[in-house]
Amino acid sequence: MAKGNRLWGFEDADRALLAAATVDLPALRAVISRAEPRPDLQAGLWVVQASLRELDEMYSLVEALMDATRSRRKLDQLEGLLATLCTSMDGF
Repeated sequence: MAKGNRLWGFEDADRALLAAATVDLPALRAVISRAEPRPDLQAGLWVVQASLRELDEMYSLVEALMDATRSRRKLDQLEGLLATLCTSMDGF
């Protein structure tokens, strides 16, 4: 892993949501595209190595997606993504 990079994991449904949200955001789309499936850890889990800058940009995107939805289900999913991003960025 490159110095300063962090591991970030997310599930199949999160990957689908983020893939759709990053169609016009090539830098963030690249982060999602680099993710690799890790069924050895958990079925449906994807893991990617990303810089703190990339994770921070992804965090901002997820916040914007939260602001744009009223769906309770989607809000719950996005809150879960924020939690995983925080853990990856803070390292605990």
